[in-house]
Formats: sequence, C-alpha cells, structure tokens
Amino acid sequence: MKYNVGLALSLITASVLMGETFELGKIEVSESKDISANQTTEFVDAQTIKDTESKTVAQALENIPGTYIQQTGARNDTGIRIRGFNQSRVPIYVDGIPVYVPYDKTTDLSRFTTYDIDEIDVSKGYVSPMYGANTMGGAVNLITKKPTKEFEGEVGAGVFSGNGQEEYLTMGTNQGKYYGLISVSNYERDYFKLSNDYTANGYENGGRRENSDSQDRKINIKVGYTPNDTDEYAFNYIAQRGEKGQPYFASDITAPVAMATNRHWYWPDWDKTSYYFLTKTALNDAIMLKTRWYRDEFYNKINWYNNLPSTSSKITEVTEYDDYTLGGNAELDFKLTEAQMLKLSVTQKKDYHKDIDSATPGVDIKAEGTTTSYGLEYSLKVTDQLTWVTGASYDENKIDKAEYRSGSSIKEFPKYDTDAFNPETALYYKLSDATTLYGSIAKKSNMPTLKDRYSTKLGTYVPNSDLKAERSINYEVGIDQKLTDAHVAHVALFLSESDDYIASVNVPNVVGVCTGGKCKQSQNIGKEEHKGVEVSLDSFWAEYVSSSVSYTYIDADIKDNPANPYVTDIPKHSFAGRLKYSPIAMVDIIPQVRYESERYVSNDYRYGDYQTKDFFLMDLKVAYRPVKALELAVGVKNIFDKDYFYSYGYPQEGRSYYANARYSF
Repeated sequence: MKYNVGLALSLITASVLMGETFELGKIEVSESKDISANQTTEFVDAQTIKDTESKTVAQALENIPGTYIQQTGARNDTGIRIRGFNQSRVPIYVDGIPVYVPYDKTTDLSRFTTYDIDEIDVSKGYVSPMYGANTMGGAVNLITKKPTKEFEGEVGAGVFSGNGQEEYLTMGTNQGKYYGLISVSNYERDYFKLSNDYTANGYENGGRRENSDSQDRKINIKVGYTPNDTDEYAFNYIAQRGEKGQPYFASDITAPVAMATNRHWYWPDWDKTSYYFLTKTALNDAIMLKTRWYRDEFYNKINWYNNLPSTSSKITEVTEYDDYTLGGNAELDFKLTEAQMLKLSVTQKKDYHKDIDSATPGVDIKAEGTTTSYGLEYSLKVTDQLTWVTGASYDENKIDKAEYRSGSSIKEFPKYDTDAFNPETALYYKLSDATTLYGSIAKKSNMPTLKDRYSTKLGTYVPNSDLKAERSINYEVGIDQKLTDAHVAHVALFLSESDDYIASVNVPNVVGVCTGGKCKQSQNIGKEEHKGVEVSLDSFWAEYVSSSVSYTYIDADIKDNPANPYVTDIPKHSFAGRLKYSPIAMVDIIPQVRYESERYVSNDYRYGDYQTKDFFLMDLKVAYRPVKALELAVGVKNIFDKDYFYSYGYPQEGRSYYANARYSF
C-alpha cells in the first residue's frame, strides 16, 4: 500500500516489470506537484501485489486500510467493503472504465487476476466528480501495465495446493511514438482444502471442499500512439473467461432458515470482454481534452442441478444473462493560472440486461437504463501551504426498458427516473515538510440498480420500480506525518451518514410473485452511520528491512430500524502487518499477518445477533533470485490452519502451499 505523499513502501527497492504507470488509465491525479491532486488517494503497487502473492484483485485490496472481503457464499462471489460500504456502492473501474455488472453493479473480484495490473487506486470520502455517478462509498480503479523499453516482459508459472496451477506471459514494446503490450494468463484449481479444525456439517464432509473448482483465463492487448510529449491515444481489448463451482452449505442445517441455504450450481461461463479507446489531446498550452469510449460485456451462465453430485444428478434449469454497457466520457482540463485548475466532464453509460429463458426459447426479458453525470472540479493553490479543491456532480438515472414474463407473454414494469446533486470539497494544508493536514466533506449518492427495482429474487421479493437514489454525507480529517526520513504515519478519522438506504422490509403476499408470508420488498427506508479511524505506518528500517502496519476501527449502525439493527460484513477491529527482510541481496523473507474481529452475518432480529468468530491469519513467503531477472518463490498461507469464514455456512481455505518462478526480460 502507498500514499501519494512521503516515503511509504516506495522505499522498498525492487525490479518491477513495466516501470511507468499508465497515466492515461488514471482518473484521479495523485502527483503532489499537480494542484488538483487528491492527496488522500491510496494505492497498491505492482511490487506489493507480488510481495503479498495477491493473485486476485480482492486479495490485493486487503492491503488498503478500511477495506474488507465480503463474500456472498450462496453465489460464491467475492467482493469488498470500503469503510462499511458494500461493492454496489463502490464502483470498480479498469483504466477508468466501469466494469461492474449492469444488472446489479457488483462483480466477483476473485475472477479478476492481477498479472496485467500495475497499480490499484482507491479513493474514499472525497472522490473526484470525474469518476461519474454512484461513488457513494468510494471508487477502485485498476491501472493496467504499460511498456517503457524497446522490448520487455515477464513470464511465470507456479503450482499451489488443490491441484492448482498458474501460467502467465506479458510482453511489451515502446518505440517512442508507438507502444504495444500483450498479456495472457491462466489460473486454475481443482479444489481448496478446508482447515483440519473444521467439523463436518451440513453438506460438507471436510478435507477437499466440495464443488470448489475454478478456472480464470485472461488476455489483455494494448496498442498506443504518442505523437508528442502531451498527446496519447490507446486502444485496449481485455477478455476474461472463467468458470467456477458453488461450494455447498457447510454448517448446521438447523441454524436460522434465513441463513441456511444450499445450492448445487455450476458456472460453466463467467465471461467479461472489454473494448475501450482512451485519448488525451492538448488543445493548447492551457487546455487538455481527455476522452474514454467503451463497450463492456458480461455473459453469465449457471447450471442448476436437482441434487448433490450422484449418478442421478442432472441439470434442471439454466440461468443465462447476456449484458453489456456502452459508454463514454469527455473531460476538459483548463489550467487557468499556475495556481488554478478547472475540470469539466460529461459521462454517460447505457446498460443492457437480457435474461435468457432456457425453458421457453425466444421469451427473453430485457431491462435497460441510462446513467448520465455532469461533473465540475476547481482546484486553487491558495498559498504554498494551502490547497483547496471543490467539485460537484449532477447525476441522473433513467429506466428505458423493464420487461417481465407473464405466462408466455412479455409485459413491462412502470418506469421511473431518479437524480441527485453531489457537492464536495477538500482542504490540504502543508504545515511543514514533514506534516500535511487535510479535511473533506462530500455529499454522495448511489442510483438503484435494475436488480433493486425489478428482481423477485427467486420469488421472494415484490418489485419496486419507484426507488430513489441513496444518499450519504462523508466527512474525513487526517494527517500524513513524516516521523523521520525512514518512517511515515497516516491517520484518518471518518464519518458517513447515509439516508434513503435501500433496505428490505416485510410486505403482504402478492399473488403470482411470492406467498407464504415470506414476501419482502426493497424500499428507501434505511439510515446508516459509519464512523471510525484508520492508522498506518510505513517504515524503512535499514537497506534490508522494511515494514507496513495498519489498524482500522469501524463502528457501523443502522438507525431507526429495530427489525434490522445490525450492519453485516463489517469487523469492528482489524489489523494488518507485513515485514520484508533481505538478509542477503538475493533473498527476501516476507511474513504477513491479518486480524479481524467478529462481524455480523445476519441483521434480522428474529435470528439473533449471529456473528462470525474473530480470526488471526499468518502467511510466509521466501523469494530467491539467483540472478536479478529470475525469482523463485515458495510460501505458505494460513500457517496456523485457522478455520474461519466471512459468510455463514461457507468456510474459507485452511493451510495451503505454493511454489512459483518468474523471469523478467
């Protein structure tokens, strides 16, 4: 993890492939020399990804304070929460292009591998209006690699527990005015092994986790043109092809019914394809035009089986989604003076969702929506010490189509639009060369998803077309403190007050939708408050020893809703630490630890305040470089074989081992 000021982990010296960040893929400027820089942006760099053996984006994001894994066990999806906000309120971007699934604004971050990622930018609290709509809880931008030499690359392979294997190759060239890159990877396993402390229960016997196989393949092709020092144009094609199983419910089936869910599902297709064209053109010495144009596709297919694996198992239903997004963004940056910057942007994306009916071919239903955002951001360097940034966006969401099946015919739900105005401001004060103080207030919003409005969620929910935008006011104050030339501390205090949260309420039965007293509906009734503190310290003790530690405290409450009083999936306390020790130049020893306290897994008072257990995990990696370009590594994750879980009934992997090799050229 890095901050854009001070020492941070950039003091760790290492050879990293693709030494130049792909600036065209960034949205928030983080260089301190730029007066419009968001000085609270945090990022995970390629070296940290390699040191921590973070093979997926979900794993890499755990290096950011205030960021937690959130798992939807009944769908085998892994997402994140940032300062308590779940992933539907924290959009994911690749090189500034939104890549979340159109239907519900989430995506399985375990399917996003990191072999082609150079940097991950994370914004919280104040988030630039240039991102567009729906940044209520922050924004995550995955920056892909860019070549810097005439010919360079990296090739690697490895094996890991569960009959797992990885292979990847990245090659690139930069010829001055032209550059190109190709990255291909494969990451697969047959199963993962449960902890020896796990007791067989539910539909799981222990040992090899049932139905836990997966495979993820990716290709990334990038071509770019830089005609001069200011202009740049790049086209990217990224194709991800995945498949995964759905591990079975693995706890006491007599537990609360709302949490005890067993499904025998398999995803033969979890596919994403992105095409995007990025441009940066200097119109004159003071005006820069940036544009992004993209098509992002998501195809998802689930096979439903009638029972657990046996000779009589057969597919009884197929769920098939074929979604895509078309969008674009135009941004004008005006350098008014050496001390003033003005940015204007227009962002629009149109989402297309198609639910393919496997039982009745040709009776497919469609939903479509358009989201538009108009953004403004003004930056002023008041003095050499004080910088003021203020901005706002006006966002609107329009439903263009909302179909549903009625027998053999197709009808349409009512269609409503919603909008929101989101002002925000931040102050940065450089008290001294060693101390920077900052504070921000940001009013943010999140538009309801197509799923929020229209899904019956397997016959348990009544659609609600007239949902409004969720709203939140995020406050933050903090300090970056250079304690010595070798130690940098960061402290942030934050408070988020949210209103019109989309929450579930019990409603009367609706014939043809849901019966049996189990009907729910999504409504704008929720009020949440998240408050806490993040503390981190990055240190360079000597030429051969560096460390990074962080602690986060979050107190999250649901207001005025005694039926659902708990915010789920948020540990109140968490700690992460990593040490890098190089007793000799060719060897790195990297232990890392993570502690999380209990978290609620149900917020329904009828089932009690059910919580996970706290857990402490430790990993260890040893890397050896016989020559500078070649690294051989072995390691163990979850050394103490801890039995833990994020989602009730879905235990995580026990102790596992890996070995890999990478060669840079």
